[in-house]
Amino acid sequence: MDEVKKTGIKIKNVDLFNSFLFIISPLLALPNIFISTYNRNKFSLILLLIFASLITYQLVPSDTKDLYQFYRFYKDVKDVGFEEFLRYLTLHKRLDFVIYFGIYFFAKLGFSGQLFFSVCTFITLYLIYSIYQKFIEKREVSNKYYFLGLISIFISIELLGLYSGIRNLLAVSIAVYAFYIGLFEGKKGKGFLLLVLASLTHFGILLFFPVYILGVFRKIKPQTIFAIYLISFVFLSFTKEYLYTIAMSLPLPETFDYKIRGYLQGLDFIEKGNKASLSALMSYKIRVSWIYFAHVYLLFTYKRKSDYRNLIILLMCLLNIFSVTPDIQLRLTYLIEIMFIYLLFYEYEYKNNKLFIKLFFVFLIPSFIVNLIIYRDYFIESLVNLNFLTLIGILMKKVELIFYW
Repeated sequence: MDEVKKTGIKIKNVDLFNSFLFIISPLLALPNIFISTYNRNKFSLILLLIFASLITYQLVPSDTKDLYQFYRFYKDVKDVGFEEFLRYLTLHKRLDFVIYFGIYFFAKLGFSGQLFFSVCTFITLYLIYSIYQKFIEKREVSNKYYFLGLISIFISIELLGLYSGIRNLLAVSIAVYAFYIGLFEGKKGKGFLLLVLASLTHFGILLFFPVYILGVFRKIKPQTIFAIYLISFVFLSFTKEYLYTIAMSLPLPETFDYKIRGYLQGLDFIEKGNKASLSALMSYKIRVSWIYFAHVYLLFTYKRKSDYRNLIILLMCLLNIFSVTPDIQLRLTYLIEIMFIYLLFYEYEYKNNKLFIKLFFVFLIPSFIVNLIIYRDYFIESLVNLNFLTLIGILMKKVELIFYW
């Protein structure tokens, strides 16, 4: 009992010390926070997530970034009534309206856009890492591999999605939580409602509904799921035009037609970039290269059986189906890559899984480096300044943008 008390006091002192350093300078506190996080101090992990969220608070986006458009929307709705706000959403066909409601209410309450977007970043990371913690707590994972998992998750995240797109990864984090509580906590209905909330945050989450129904609600036989998985590789030989024909033949609401055309007709955003630049093509190929690792892993360990593995296999089927549409496939990876990392730790106690965890981490490094290189100017211009040295400096910084229309 005395040892427990001493440990409790020690942990409390570490938390107080880290908090004190963080209040003075988050950067100064980072080394100690990393050490404490390595030792599984949950409070230090929260501080780490707050630090990552403060980056959003500092960012000054260019007019080509989604975050710039969100700041513009914040400015536009700050002084308008609720009815006019609803007319805007209707006029622009904003079916995924949750983030816009959040911006509107924060603006009306007098809070800054910086605070709202930072809160969104924190919620995104908190949900993703809280599920990781749940997986870890049920297994005897060493501190080394626990910390490796933390890093793997972060470097797998698309930086521009986290620090500019905002709503896509927020929706992904809600969907990840929905899948977890639906499958592991038996809260299938609540999970489904959260998936609805996620799709109202970003339209792309709708693609995951069939997986939720088959993998959580119905739980079809593993043999059937594996057969579907093998058949899904046929889609690798499809053309985009053929996929469009299939999509348009489905009994979907008319409001979805323009989204389908936008993604499946002509060249999408990524295809245009890949066609115009060899470096863009190479960076895209590196970004999605983890998919091949995941396929090899699933096929190599095909004898393993679990409901969660079945869920991951169904998710990988989606990547095969949309392999001819780079933009959609990349967006799907935001969720599936994180959930695949969970699988590596869910199967931690199997032979060779420690090796797979290390190999996957190595696999992620080139993608993360490419990510940093592509968006380095975005982060350097916003973060390399005296404000970022202290917490007061960070919070005192005001993002001031010029809107030309």
